[in-house]
Order: sequence, then structure tokens, then C-alpha cells
Amino acid sequence: MIKEIRIKIKSKQYELSKGLMNKLFEELDMIDDEELNEEQVMESGDELEMTVDGFLSDEGDKVEVTYEESELTGMEGASTKVYFEKSTPELLTMLRGGSVTTAMVFEAGRRHICIYETPIMPFELCIYTRKIKNELLSEGRLSLDYIVEFKGAQAERTVFELEIEEKAVHTTPLDEYDAV
Repeated sequence: MIKEIRIKIKSKQYELSKGLMNKLFEELDMIDDEELNEEQVMESGDELEMTVDGFLSDEGDKVEVTYEESELTGMEGASTKVYFEKSTPELLTMLRGGSVTTAMVFEAGRRHICIYETPIMPFELCIYTRKIKNELLSEGRLSLDYIVEFKGAQAERTVFELEIEEKAVHTTPLDEYDAV
């Protein structure tokens, strides 16, 4: 079953301080919310809010949400697919294709390495997922809290929220067209 949906995305990135970056490599599992909030550089946080149309595919064991990126994200010309298996909703994969390509894996408490290909050059990212709350099928919401490390040079915390709602289907009786 494929449904047309409206997708609301909210994302906020925080650049992490150098002291916290060093700790990331040593004690990643030991960093708590309070420490992250104290140590991150809140002033440099970028916020993004956007609404796009997309599709929800619920076929058997696999669920996919797909949408086109926009100029707002800096990835115009790319499409994004977020998917998971119903048996493991806390393990998500985000695929991007088009102007940028990547495959990012989100799994709470785990670090995954991916390659992010841009028109300029590819680079390596390390994704450490702090929290996942996947209620896409029950409540229409997905929340991610993760840290991205850029080849040991910079680290950023991202809090990402995605909400979906089914688009209303408007139908007009055929006899209204006959009257025109």
C-alpha cells in the first residue's frame, strides 16, 4: 500500500565543543543529556523547518517514507528514503540519491560509518545515534537524536523530527465537469 503524505521536518544542529569532541572518542556511551546541553555551542545551532509532499509505502515487513529534498536543505535535486523493517523499528536507514548520495544507519547506542558523496568530493561520516523514537505507523512521528563526526575534525549533534499526515484526496463528481 502506497499513500501520498505531507511530511513536516524539523531539524536542529548543534556544533559540539572541542572538549566534548575529545570525550566522544573516549567515552561515547558515558555522555548524558545534561552534559551535552552544557557543552554544545548552542549559538551556532542551525534550525530547519520544512513541509514537503512524499509517499509512505507499507509493504509487508518494510516501511518506507520518500520525499524530494529542497533548496532549504542545500540538497536540491536529491531524494531521501527513510526505511525500516517492522520487526526492528529502532533500526533505521536513510538513503539519499541524486545531487548527493549516502546511506546512513541509525541504531540507538551504536556508531555507524558512512560515505557522503557530494558534487565536490566524498567524505566519511561517523553517525552515533543517541535515541530513536519510531512511532511512524502508530502516531505518524519519528524522532532521532544523533551525533555526526566529520572524519575526526568536527562533531555535530542533530535533533531530527519527522511527522507525516495523509494527504486529503479531493474528488469531484463527474457531473460537475459536465456543467462547465
